[in-house]
Amino acid sequence: MDKYALVDQTVGSIQRTALRIAALPMEVRDEALDAAHRAYANAMHDLGQDNVAAGRWVETVMTAVRVLVHEIDRDAGGDGARA
Repeated sequence: MDKYALVDQTVGSIQRTALRIAALPMEVRDEALDAAHRAYANAMHDLGQDNVAAGRWVETVMTAVRVLVHEIDRDAGGDGARA
């Protein structure tokens, strides 16, 4: 897979994950974020990428997910889960 396809897939995954989490009630979001973190970390493990760079990638992806969830909330009026 070329690097541009990988970037496109990663951005798409971040967007889908953030949209799913933003649609959840506030009280279950921390659990959903933890589950997403585990899923991304497990994906790196499954690819044989258990190193510092993979850990940084997971943290970068999760930061992007959190920022996007915050932006979705802000744009929706900040009232938590969207209808």
